Amino acid sequence: MIPRVYFVGTAGSGKSTLVSSFKEWLENMSYDAITVNLDPGAEFLPYTPDIDIRENISLESVMQNYNLGPNGAQIVAADLMVQEVERIKELIDSYDSDYTLIDTPGQLELFAFRGSSTQLVTALGEESNALIYLFDSVLMKNPESYVSSKFLAMSVMTRFYIPFLGIVSKSDLLEPVERQNIERWDRNKNEILEDLRAKSAKLNLQLSEAILGGSESLNILGESVFTSSESDDGMENIYSFLQSLFYGSDDLEKR
Repeated sequence: MIPRVYFVGTAGSGKSTLVSSFKEWLENMSYDAITVNLDPGAEFLPYTPDIDIRENISLESVMQNYNLGPNGAQIVAADLMVQEVERIKELIDSYDSDYTLIDTPGQLELFAFRGSSTQLVTALGEESNALIYLFDSVLMKNPESYVSSKFLAMSVMTRFYIPFLGIVSKSDLLEPVERQNIERWDRNKNEILEDLRAKSAKLNLQLSEAILGGSESLNILGESVFTSSESDDGMENIYSFLQSLFYGSDDLEKR
């Protein structure tokens, strides 16, 4: 079975851009990957998907057929995707490829917190899945947002229970000191707590400490992988994670 790699993150975190860049990086290394778009509301994609949910379910058609506005249509469309699982699975399995890169809906909650999505992930193949979670670099620059982002990631991780790699996307937008702060917070939760103490009320600090403790025990608070689609920073780290998971760290055969 071709490994399925889901790219998940908040709106604007750069999922589609990373899918495009990682596919291009793999091709430049003479490896192969196919792309799957699972966002029925996507207006523009920086890549041409090999499999596209919009061919059968589009936000516009759902709005018309169910007399819904954009928000309601997004929810209905997310649930309707389950009906397309067998077709998508057959299409994926028809390819001879190293990886399947799956671009999930722009709104995180539409994929991460609806029962239809867990059904979809299971039906597409439980034994060969991985999840790449994008921490938006813009939301990681200050202590409060950093903790909130970790908590959200922990929530997503516990929804799917599949191998998980957290990355900081769009790292080229970070100033050197901002990147150093994230690295410092990742290495030692006492560092982030100290910075929180300087800004947060006591109750917020207690809550943050509990969240950080939980995320640390689930290994979400490991050192971040920084990625940039502009410089290809972090692409080899993603590849190494997937290779170790699916191919025993052996390099793929060149194509």
